[in-house]
Amino acid sequence: MNSRQRSRREFLARGLGLGAGLAPLLGGLLCAGPLGAEPAPQAARAKRLIAIYAPHGRALEYWLPGPGFDLRYENCSLQPFDDAQGFGRSFREQLVVIEGLDLSAGIEAGTVGHEGARALLTGSAADGSNASLDQFLAVECGLGNTTPHSSLVLGVGNDDTDIGSNISYLAGGRPLPKRIDPSEVYDRVFGELILPTDAQAAARVRAQREQQRSSLDFLNQQLESLERRLPASEVARLDQHLTAQRELERRLQKFELGCRPPERPQHFERVRAGSGAARYFDAITNLQIDLLAQALACDVTRFGTLFLNDLSRTRLIEGMPEDIHFEVSHRYRARDAHQPGRPETWLPLAKQNRYAYSKVARLLQRLDEQGVLADSLVYASSDMGDPSRHSSSSVPTVLAGGVFAGGRHIALNGPEKSKAALAHNHLLVSICQAFGVETERFGQARNPAIVSGALTEL
Repeated sequence: MNSRQRSRREFLARGLGLGAGLAPLLGGLLCAGPLGAEPAPQAARAKRLIAIYAPHGRALEYWLPGPGFDLRYENCSLQPFDDAQGFGRSFREQLVVIEGLDLSAGIEAGTVGHEGARALLTGSAADGSNASLDQFLAVECGLGNTTPHSSLVLGVGNDDTDIGSNISYLAGGRPLPKRIDPSEVYDRVFGELILPTDAQAAARVRAQREQQRSSLDFLNQQLESLERRLPASEVARLDQHLTAQRELERRLQKFELGCRPPERPQHFERVRAGSGAARYFDAITNLQIDLLAQALACDVTRFGTLFLNDLSRTRLIEGMPEDIHFEVSHRYRARDAHQPGRPETWLPLAKQNRYAYSKVARLLQRLDEQGVLADSLVYASSDMGDPSRHSSSSVPTVLAGGVFAGGRHIALNGPEKSKAALAHNHLLVSICQAFGVETERFGQARNPAIVSGALTEL
């Protein structure tokens, strides 16, 4: 392959949100990946998925809904979801709280505690090779092929790609780097699609896009030539891929004419944790959420992840210590069947949980304002349940939006449940099915019961 051909293929890979090394792997763009599911037909109303990771587990004593699905009892960490004054309306009826799901595939292989983030969307331990849920749906199933970006992978404060710092993975277990600077996110998401008002700058952008369309045309010709040499069983898949590329070209044209971008965010001197950027983290988080919501509303993408780093090392919450990690989460002592716990340790962690949920509620508010909440699924969870034990059992699981019926608390951890029945992989299967992918498996584990079957309670 000459350099011109390679650069054109790499352009398409970037346009679909892939690494250049995956550009020739057409099979990776289809939903016949490791799970064996067939490509899903496009729904009349496209669904959107946003997954949010927050650290520190949960203070169970204040996390569980009260009787009658009460989210407003004193100190409840779920209060932001039923706060019409703070977030424009109550999202109580769009909320599903699931108690008792374990990161079982990670637990089985020792990928737990802070490393449990690896299992959250992959349903696999450190040695897993399957894509995360967002990339499986967007890339392998082709549900992100008709938007300019197949997915957005965002974070706050942490752009590392180590096992405890990522939730988005390509097939093969390769972590996707996060974008943590809102101004760079804006340039990537909107700056490449919206024509500038300056005439000369607009002309340059048009010329670049013509070159990009030429690259797409070139690759289409290569794929059409390949189609003539493929067996009949593979032609349908290739046709699907070609159709997605042509739709991508139309999307680019649409955005030149229609989508109204938000204002470009302010520039922050520092955005990485440890660089003195901590004082900006609250503002950066809000901007990342607003940009993500606008991108979903404009159909720039339908899939996004947001990795909330250790935001609490910054005194973001009045009266809280500087280091929540050690001073709050590690000191938490839960109440259980064997010990009464230490009530004085519950409230600080609940306050931290409530802060994280306020950011999720902000996303729901923005999606609602843009009119896309009913077609969106927001999935918020953590790498741990009890943070003092670094336990990845009973991780706090919250679903919001219009994909699943809300206003529900689903308790799974009864004595009749086996450990395999509590695996959060079943939730990942249910999400796949809700997005039109008919599969009964997701993730990798030695025990096949962990990765098989949907969450029937949902």
